[in-house]
Amino acid sequence: MSIEDTRLTGEVGSVRELNAYLLAGWTLILTYAETSNGSQHPHYVISWQKEEEPVMPEMLDAWELGEMNRMRNR
Repeated sequence: MSIEDTRLTGEVGSVRELNAYLLAGWTLILTYAETSNGSQHPHYVISWQKEEEPVMPEMLDAWELGEMNRMRNR
């Protein structure tokens, strides 16, 4: 698909989120890293290029992920 077919764009900051969006049908169009205090933070720009309504994957927030890890390590 061409960039001109983009209907909606978004940005995610982790590979976990990126993979969820790619599995839902989104397209990766740009990656870059933001440098802060000597470390780099990845950013991924994604686009929805299909005719149908965009599919938003359900994502767990940081607290929910922490709780799952805490329960797993009991």
